Amino acid sequence: MRELSDEAGEKKSPTSLRGLKKVLLPLSKPEALDRLGASSLAAFGPLPAGAGKQSRDLAGFLGQVALFEELDRSDLTRLARVAHERHYSDGEVVYEQDRPGVALFIVKSGVVEISRRGVHGEQVLVITLEPPASFSEQSAMGAEVLRWTSAVARGAACLVALGSSDLDALGRRFPHLANKILRKLAQITALRLQALVDAQLSQEEEPARGDRAE
Repeated sequence: MRELSDEAGEKKSPTSLRGLKKVLLPLSKPEALDRLGASSLAAFGPLPAGAGKQSRDLAGFLGQVALFEELDRSDLTRLARVAHERHYSDGEVVYEQDRPGVALFIVKSGVVEISRRGVHGEQVLVITLEPPASFSEQSAMGAEVLRWTSAVARGAACLVALGSSDLDALGRRFPHLANKILRKLAQITALRLQALVDAQLSQEEEPARGDRAE
C-alpha cells in the first residue's frame, strides 16, 4: 500500500479547494517512505536518467505552489534538484494515518483525497486536492511526528515529494533558502492543524446534537 486511506465508509461532505486547495498527504512503498531515520535515497530511490531537464521543468511547476511562492527562479531550480516525482494509480495509498513520515507532497497532476479516521473507525473525507496543492508539510520539518490523516490517489496521479533529509541538505548549502521554506512550512502546518481540529470537533458534536433531538 502507498501512503492515503482506503475508501471511506460513511463520509462527510468533502471540501474542495483548487490548489488550497493552496493551503492544506506518496510513494509506491510507504514502508520505505515512513521508516524513521531513512535517508532520502532509501525513501525515494535514485534520480531517473535525464534528471537535469526534469529539474528545469519541475522548477517552473514548483513556482506555482503556494508553499514556494516567495522563492525566485534560482531558488526554485535548487529546490527542483532535490525533489522526487512519483506516480500513483487509482486507489493507491500515498500514506496512512498514525504512521510516521519523512516527506511532504505536492500534487503535480491528478487528484488526491485526504481523509481521517472517524470516532467509529470510518474514514471521513477531509479535502480533495488538485494541482498544485501541497500536503503533509509537517513531515518535512524533521519532527518525526505521526501523520494525522491518510492520503489516496483517485485516478492516476503524479506527486512531487520533498524529504526532510533533502531540505536539511539544501539548508546546509543555502541557509537563506531553507529559512524561507521552513517559515512557510510552519505557517501552512498551523493552518492545516487548525482545519483538522475544527473538523474533529464538528464530527464529535454531531452525535451529541442527535441525542438532544431524541
